[in-house]
Amino acid sequence: MNEKLIIESSKLLLAKISKYIEPKFKQLTDNKILEYIVETATNFSTVRTILHKDSVELSEIYFPLDFTFKNTIINDFSSFIESRNKVSIVATGGAGKTTFIKHFYIQCVVENYKIPIIFNFRDFNNFEIKKTVKDKKIIENYVFIAFTDHLIFNKIGFDDKTIEKMFESGEFVFFLDGYDELDINKKSIITKDFMDFVSRFNKNKFIISTRPYTAATQLDGFDNIYLNGLGNLKQIELFIQKQLIGNSDFANEIIKTLQNKNSLKYIELLSNPLFLILFINSFESYPKIPPKKTQFYWQVFDALFEKHETFSKRGYRRPKLSKLDRENFEFILSSFCLASYFQNLFSFTEFEFENILREVSKNIDKKFNSAHFLEDLKVSISILVEDGNILSFIHRSIQEYFVARHLSNLSESDKNNFLKILAEKQNEKNGQHTFLIELISELYSYEFKKYYIKHHITEFYKNKNYYLRDHKILRDYEKVYLDFENFKLILTYSNDFKKPFEEFIKNKQFSNININLLIAARTKKQTKIAQEILILYENKKDFFLLIDDFINKLDNSNKPLIEFAFKKR
Repeated sequence: MNEKLIIESSKLLLAKISKYIEPKFKQLTDNKILEYIVETATNFSTVRTILHKDSVELSEIYFPLDFTFKNTIINDFSSFIESRNKVSIVATGGAGKTTFIKHFYIQCVVENYKIPIIFNFRDFNNFEIKKTVKDKKIIENYVFIAFTDHLIFNKIGFDDKTIEKMFESGEFVFFLDGYDELDINKKSIITKDFMDFVSRFNKNKFIISTRPYTAATQLDGFDNIYLNGLGNLKQIELFIQKQLIGNSDFANEIIKTLQNKNSLKYIELLSNPLFLILFINSFESYPKIPPKKTQFYWQVFDALFEKHETFSKRGYRRPKLSKLDRENFEFILSSFCLASYFQNLFSFTEFEFENILREVSKNIDKKFNSAHFLEDLKVSISILVEDGNILSFIHRSIQEYFVARHLSNLSESDKNNFLKILAEKQNEKNGQHTFLIELISELYSYEFKKYYIKHHITEFYKNKNYYLRDHKILRDYEKVYLDFENFKLILTYSNDFKKPFEEFIKNKQFSNININLLIAARTKKQTKIAQEILILYENKKDFFLLIDDFINKLDNSNKPLIEFAFKKR
């Protein structure tokens, strides 16, 4: 990115808010704002990925994706947001939400559109949150505090009053990334403060990102816009060429493999940019496309662990400082991921990393050096990146994959207990663990069917949202419909259970006594969801009999084979 262009564009942005700055502070503040915008945009303009260990210009590898808004394709986000102040970007993990936000942040600067400020929802997890107070002053609002502290730390504005006036200008675009990473215990307060912040400074633009099935998709006044994947083979080919710019031979080798008719059935899976990048990274060791997501993660980790290399130095091996064998290395890594994930540590300091490793070391006989292990994760394996003093996984889904892998270290009863707790947390966190559960269903199909499904259904009946009562506002009903979609999605992770579940819904009836959900439905889809909720709610006993029968058949399924194997001849 041309720094001179960024500087000149930033000067034009400054003119839009200069009148809100006191004359005696104007020169100093102008310089600091200019410095802040230039530094942030410059930092965002270069990235490191699993394919690019050294910094590369974002513009060189960025691949623009379309959005969908109310069944309409949007290929020009700038025009779309021109007539809207509040947008939620919704997409699954690995779809490119954060990358898009960085790209649009730079675009805002270069086109002197608005003054962009970015904050991660997960950073609120480190806030000391007090019980919410009615009629808060704006200076007590946690979102205002977050943005104000961020700007004052960067010496932009000398007090909250100055910054409040700047925000009133309407010349800002506020980015808040990763709503799904917000701690459930703080979510209600932060969400309320965010909406109050939006209302108070409503002349500005607000862009947030989230995975599906979170409360962020139901915020008043926000338009949900869905980030599409790579739509077809041609787009996938162009994406590969852009990622491997300067290495066309390798790109063509991968593309040739994907054009094989046997590969076409996996195109939908590769439409997710992250999975395609993982496939590219492990292609030399594993040129065939794996059918499951967990196999993608295994292949990429195996390729990185056994023969870490860059595309410019093929065959080069980086030594591992920790000198741990594969088994111990994976145990330590999966243990760390388990502890950090459920402590809502998606980014962490080196101190937090070492604290968790001290706990992990109590469960392993092998002695290891935590500093060397950290260096291996950053350099030799390259699945951790460091930004300042903050560490994070190259993608959060890597952390989720190793959480799922850790189940292999648990006893049968501990697996059952873990899955019970996970079902409770999934219910509490409104779908935050959906991807983790999908990975578990692939890795441990038997345990998922025997334990998780029943716990999942138990939580359905415990969920107060499904109680057939009058909800106060229409949005409460919409949340019920959304939650149930997520509930059903998880049941489909077991193909064996999907059919009996669908048959149960088809063959059971419901009364006309409790029909609030049905009356509130505004679409055919919501009507169908309401009917299914009523059927399950009024046939609870029969539904649990179905589950128990399913589990009994599962337990008995291998008995004939075992009896045959040990039959006396």
